[in-house]
Order: sequence, then structure tokens, then C-alpha cells
Amino acid sequence: MNLNEYEKMATFEKDYWWHRGRLRLLDTLIGKYAENRTDLKILEVGCGTGENAEYLKKYGLVYGMDIADEAIKFCRERGLERIYKDDLVDIKTPELLEQKGKFDVILALDVLEHIQDDVAAMSNVKDLLGENGVFIATVPAHKFLWSEHDESLHHKRRYHSLEIKRKLADAGFEVLRKSYFIVTFFPIIVFYRFWNNIFGKSAYPKTSYVLLPEAINNFFYKLLQIEAKIIKDFDFPVGTTIVTVAKKLK
Repeated sequence: MNLNEYEKMATFEKDYWWHRGRLRLLDTLIGKYAENRTDLKILEVGCGTGENAEYLKKYGLVYGMDIADEAIKFCRERGLERIYKDDLVDIKTPELLEQKGKFDVILALDVLEHIQDDVAAMSNVKDLLGENGVFIATVPAHKFLWSEHDESLHHKRRYHSLEIKRKLADAGFEVLRKSYFIVTFFPIIVFYRFWNNIFGKSAYPKTSYVLLPEAINNFFYKLLQIEAKIIKDFDFPVGTTIVTVAKKLK
């Protein structure tokens, strides 16, 4: 992403319904698969501007890595420690390599779609995970939803549900859960993306953040809170995001 997109992300992450809803999803999944422990060792791959890493500190010790200088800069400005510039496909940071086999939770939240060799990246996640650790990943769903939003974020792909499951298996994982998320707004987002693809294309691709009135933003967030609670025990059959939880094969 370019600097403008990181600045936009830093502005939106604190209050925007989509980002806040994803944190509720993490609470649900960490609660179920890591028992809400407060002594976890967590790595967020693609930590961006650091909002998630800041939030996750309530669960234990948080590490972060990102390939972009801009992302590291934002994290440092937040005062976050253990944040490293590195590439998941070819990890070189000694502090991260020392943690191989020691992480309880590794998160890749809308990250894998940025990586050309995503299977190699998943394989390195497997090496970093502890024996009973879990890998939680979210990726954009449905190839037909490709739009300038994806182009502006330099996505390599959107995923089919069978594709992400097969690639995790090829990287040495057992998939514990696979569900869609952001279900409530699926028809609206489909319409918005198709409309923009036909009538709203611009010369310079930009993300599809839409600044909403506070009441509507909070209403959307409440709906995602409900989705996050339901997903604890139920897999949604459709949505704009695929969420997976996996553990490495022994």
C-alpha cells in the first residue's frame, strides 16, 4: 500500500465498523481456541498501523511484523515494542527466528492476499507456531468481487473457500474452522462493488472506505458483534470475508 492508504487506515482503524467488528471476531476465536488466556505469545503478521497489536496486549505478549516501512513507523509512534520489518516468505529477523515453535497464536488478518507465494508464507507460519498453537487468518472472499479496492491495496487475489482450505493443507495445517464473515452486508457490498466496477472506476484506484454517520457506523458495528458471537458455534455459508482457524499437523 502507499503512504496515503496507511494514513487512511490509521484514521479509520480506531472507530470504523469493519475494523471494530473484526476485533470482536478475534475475541470470539481467541476465547474459543486459546481459552482467553492472558499469558499467550501472539504474532500478528502484517501488523499495519498497530491498532490490532495494541488491542491484543490484553491476551499476553504481542509481536508484530510487516514488510512496509510506513507500517513500522506508525507502530513505533504508538510505542509498540517487538515490531519488526520482515517478509513472511523469507524471515531474517533474529528475534523472530528465535521464537520458532513458540507462538501460541499467529494472526494473518487480510494479509495472505498480498503475498505472491502464499503457501510458502503459510508454511513459515507453521514453523513459528508452538505444538498446540493456532493460526487465525482472514482473507477476502469471492473472486467476482474483485474491484479497485483490491487494486489499491495491491491484492494478488481474492479467495475461493476451497482454495484457502487446500493451500492450508498443502502448507501442513489441519483446518479446524472455516466460515464466512461480514454476512449481513453481503448483498449491499456486492451491489456496491458491481456498481463501482461499471460506473465508478477511477484512473487512480482507491479503497472503498465510506465515511458514515456515527449512528449508522455504530449500527453496522452492532451487527458484526452479533455475527462474531454466532460464529463461535456456527459457520456462515456466505460473506465477504473467509475466516479460518488451523493448527499444524503433527
